[in-house]
Amino acid sequence: LPISGVRYGTGGGNGATAGGAANGGGDQPGTGSSAKLAAWSSMWGSGKLLIPSIGTDAPVTPEGATGPNGGALTIPADIHEVGWWDGVWQSPDQLVHEKVAQPGQPGVALIAGHIDSAVQGEGALYKLQQVKPGASITVIGQKGTTTRWKVTKLQVVLKSALPRGLFVDSGPAQLAVVSCGGPFDAATGHYLDNVIAWAVPAR
Repeated sequence: LPISGVRYGTGGGNGATAGGAANGGGDQPGTGSSAKLAAWSSMWGSGKLLIPSIGTDAPVTPEGATGPNGGALTIPADIHEVGWWDGVWQSPDQLVHEKVAQPGQPGVALIAGHIDSAVQGEGALYKLQQVKPGASITVIGQKGTTTRWKVTKLQVVLKSALPRGLFVDSGPAQLAVVSCGGPFDAATGHYLDNVIAWAVPAR
């Protein structure tokens, strides 16, 4: 999920994929650190993402970012899982813990996943492009903690032009569910766009 080409790419080697992979086993995430897993366990715990209208029922795992210049956000190698951006960035010379929103907290809680893979088939967010405003999303966290959301809009953006508003830790609670979409480039094996389902707490 790169922002202006330098901030938080999701997935593979070019840092430009939010969950699409037509080659091999999909975009490969970086290696998780014990610090990242500890942060996830203490902050929110293992969880599940449910979007009934598109058939999504996926485990959620913590995912950080690796690399220079803000790093590239990683998502699970298993395309049937999705990743929650947990704020842990492994730069070339240090481990940085950034403040991020957990689902339901002020700011944007970011969850990203694959659309598909030539090897593994349809991913957890294969039908994200079909989600409609008003659709319900449920995020289940540690010890059954549950937040419920209503989709407000579906946004399609170029991978090089993701909104900076995805990475905020203040203001009204929002949820952003992101995957690849749009045209598929057979030459690179990647989709050209990112699809973002924005949601607010259900009342």
